[in-house]
Amino acid sequence: MRRRAGRAAGRERWGGVALLTAVLGGAPPVFGLQAAPAPGLSVSPTESASTPPTSAGDAYGPSGPAAGMPPGGPPPAAGVPGGAPPASGASGGGSLILPQPARPGVPKKRYIGRRIDLDFRGADIHNILRLLSDVGQVNIVTSDDVKGEVTIKMKNVPWDQALDVILRAKLLGQVREGNLIRVAPMAVLEKEIEQDIARQRAMNDVLPTETRLIGISYADAHAIQDRVRDLLSPRGRVSVDDRTNQLIVSDVTRNLQLVEDLVRNLDTQTSQVIIEARIVEATSNFTRQLGVQWGGSGFRDATHANPTGLAFPYNIAAGGGATDALTPRGGLNGVGAASPDFAVNLPAPVGTGSGGALGLMLGSINGAFNLNLRLSALETTGQVRILSSPRISTLDNVEASINQGVSIPISIVSAQGIQTVFVEANLGLTVKPHVTHEGTVVMTIHVTRNEPDFVNTGARGDPTIRRKDAKTVMLVQDGETAVIGGIYQRNSGLSYSKVPFFGDLPFIGFFFRNRKENDDREEFLVFITPRIASAAKRSAAALAP
Repeated sequence: MRRRAGRAAGRERWGGVALLTAVLGGAPPVFGLQAAPAPGLSVSPTESASTPPTSAGDAYGPSGPAAGMPPGGPPPAAGVPGGAPPASGASGGGSLILPQPARPGVPKKRYIGRRIDLDFRGADIHNILRLLSDVGQVNIVTSDDVKGEVTIKMKNVPWDQALDVILRAKLLGQVREGNLIRVAPMAVLEKEIEQDIARQRAMNDVLPTETRLIGISYADAHAIQDRVRDLLSPRGRVSVDDRTNQLIVSDVTRNLQLVEDLVRNLDTQTSQVIIEARIVEATSNFTRQLGVQWGGSGFRDATHANPTGLAFPYNIAAGGGATDALTPRGGLNGVGAASPDFAVNLPAPVGTGSGGALGLMLGSINGAFNLNLRLSALETTGQVRILSSPRISTLDNVEASINQGVSIPISIVSAQGIQTVFVEANLGLTVKPHVTHEGTVVMTIHVTRNEPDFVNTGARGDPTIRRKDAKTVMLVQDGETAVIGGIYQRNSGLSYSKVPFFGDLPFIGFFFRNRKENDDREEFLVFITPRIASAAKRSAAALAP
């Protein structure tokens, strides 16, 4: 009861102002309010018996002093907006922090000060700043325009965040210069910034200009000239010496230093990339054909001494009618070889260097009955593999191309006469690489593989062009091989040439049909391998044992 009465009397004695500064967790208070014997106020620290651990970023120790409060009735409460980070600028060689409202997408300021509890009512802002100065172990200087009273209640708040919130509530800003914080109204600080900017502009108008030659080693001086011009003052000039690839810049010393820093960052060695493409073409073909020819002749007549003995028909003759002048007769020997009289003439295209055939002839003693049979078979198998490997080196973001081939003359007939046009049939690689910061290579690639086809010709005998193209954009790791793409074609077929009805009969249908089977395959693959040949890699390779 005595403690409560003493506390109540203390509140009445100090005009209803209560100060509570305590550490989290219900520990004993760190700061206390003490009365001075003189009519004025005095601020003296009181130590706490125990203090809990502070935040990881706190570097101000476990204890701090307190500030006394002046007498007087409480003023109307001042609103305290909630913890948006202040904006920072520069003025007088320090760091200017002007409170600004929170904006979406802007990262908030991270406060690392010691966490405290504050409870003030109608407190003079100078005493609040003195208290925060002791807590944060910093020096705070206020201008004459800083005045007023604040009413706040905060719990578990870093002292630097509390300072920002209090200054924002009173439309004040701060300028940090090392361990010193200067507090002034925002209008005054903004005016100081404007004065500094005007002072710098005025100095640029009166300072003497200087001319410097800035050498460009890797970049084009004309390409950098436009970027340098943005950094110059109205009195600045820039020109290019094409012979030495140098920039001639005239301006004040400060801007010249900015130009040199810009050129130093832009004029870096460009990576060199070696691009190797592998074009693989594989072709396989298979053909099998089975053919049969058979026929013969039979006679019942007086010539062969075997007439029928009838009045009609007295003579009978029968023979195959599928023989012509182009009919192959290889393998048939004997009297009837000249006229085999094939009834079924479905041979396979055999001959020198392809296939085989077997002939059989059967005949009677008097030649009245003859039977001719010829079997032919053909099978071809072929495989072709073509490997093309164009390779080229180029700089980063520079397009390069390499081509090899022939120019085929094509005759064109028009009203003006016959004109000859050359059509290119080339193996070509066009690529534009870009080296990323991760060491990968982005490439715009165009690979062509064109060749003349003299088998398929035009009306005038001109060959056609077999075109194979691949165009894409890829991201490939340095030194790795990637497949751009490929084309796979397969043409398979099975066909019969046969005598109707008889060719469909089982077993004996073989003697009435020609069977042809084919299977053609063609594959086209393109591989790409980029290698970054930078100066750092060449140096490492030279130092390697």
